[in-house]
Amino acid sequence: MELGERKQRILTALIDVYVRTGEPVGSKVLVDMLDNAVSSATIRNEMAELAAMGYLEQPHTSAGRIPTAAAFRLYIDSLMDRRALSEDDRREIDTQLKRAAGDPEKLVEEASNVLAETTGCAAVTTTPSSYAADIRRIEVLRVSRYSAALLLMTGSGMLRTRVCRFDSDIENEALETLSRALNEYFCGSLLSDIGLPQVQSLVTALGAYGLVCAPALTTFYQLVQESAELEISLKGQLNLLHHPDYDPVRARDLLTFLAQRDMLTRLLTAVPKGLRVVIGSESKRPELDGSSIIVTRYKLGGRPDGSIGIIGPLRMDYAFEIPRIEYFARSIGRIMDEIIGLDKNNPDDEE
Repeated sequence: MELGERKQRILTALIDVYVRTGEPVGSKVLVDMLDNAVSSATIRNEMAELAAMGYLEQPHTSAGRIPTAAAFRLYIDSLMDRRALSEDDRREIDTQLKRAAGDPEKLVEEASNVLAETTGCAAVTTTPSSYAADIRRIEVLRVSRYSAALLLMTGSGMLRTRVCRFDSDIENEALETLSRALNEYFCGSLLSDIGLPQVQSLVTALGAYGLVCAPALTTFYQLVQESAELEISLKGQLNLLHHPDYDPVRARDLLTFLAQRDMLTRLLTAVPKGLRVVIGSESKRPELDGSSIIVTRYKLGGRPDGSIGIIGPLRMDYAFEIPRIEYFARSIGRIMDEIIGLDKNNPDDEE
């Protein structure tokens, strides 16, 4: 059922007050909020109807009303006026993120730290999705007589290294031959296209050095698998313990859920593009009842890639936090593009 204009104004004002105070809201407060345009008796009647429609509930017999999850959903989708970030806010975010501008993974971790500090919630980010990324560079560097370091850089900016130990003294010529072969066979290839059979086939291509370099090929394959994995950064979990909205049991259940990174990753990566707000039971996870997740994707080369978001109580200042998270995503994408050298003006860019 659609709400009339007066009910919309009353519900919006009530949510705004509740978000700010955390206390049940009575009709007298709303009279002032609405500049005395509606009488207290009329507001009480409208609130009773909103409660019957499932948008308000009364926690105590003599108290005011508080919004339900359904009310927050309607508010976010239709009633909320977003508050734009100030120029100072945007400049501060850019400055903090640029401290880690030399490394995509450090940038993602720093974004989580800054977002947790500025929102007072738990902040979560994922590294760029490297599964469909190509290999940009492979290096083989001697470490000792019996070991060498393999370095792999992907098109999403991820850099991985592993040390490989050989069974005997490895010649410089063998390492040079290995490096040339790896680059010739795999530079430009997608990580998702590289399987163990393709890597093992290099044993023959390496000729006389095939057997001695076999441990390095195993290490290279492990690097490929590691580079294709999505990594998640979660910061500020203990912030949740300071929110009065969480009782000890609910806080414990939520922290237990957040410790299960696989489940959290699946929840985050379910966002195809754009921004998504998951409220309470919409997540289908009982641990998230009474909580909300705001998550969006940052872009690399104009295409949606990694995720960034916050997890906090249902009573959240969505009108401000949503624009803040969207700006974080834009800033991360912009800095990532500078690091990796991707073209932001991709003609296939999808909004």
